[in-house]
Amino acid sequence: MRNGTPPKVFEFYLGGSVGPSLYVRLVDGRLLYEWASAGGYSGVVMEASPGAEEWARFRKSVNRLGVREWEPEHVSAHSCCDVTYWHLRLEMDGWSTVVRGANAYPGSSGPEVSKQFREFLTAVKRLIGRTP
Repeated sequence: MRNGTPPKVFEFYLGGSVGPSLYVRLVDGRLLYEWASAGGYSGVVMEASPGAEEWARFRKSVNRLGVREWEPEHVSAHSCCDVTYWHLRLEMDGWSTVVRGANAYPGSSGPEVSKQFREFLTAVKRLIGRTP
């Protein structure tokens, strides 16, 4: 697969006041991630080692899902309680984006998680070895 290098910048957070949280970030070429529950942090930072094929697959997913065109803010009228927040900072191939949301997602007109966002989350989980 082509371009199996990591992005220049990659940071992704998904979580809220309840339920699981995931924080993934690329630091000095190392892909670090942390799972937590009940809105907190576990304090246990793990490292994933995706190879060139995994990075190429991630890049392909990012391009296919149109992440570059995602609006910078996604906020739902349902963002008052039990909020799920997410944040993405990505820089690769000469473009960069910072996108965030609160109970709202690209490709969804309501608080439902869109297919597009679920597929992006699957791509992130694949990178850290949490999805087959």
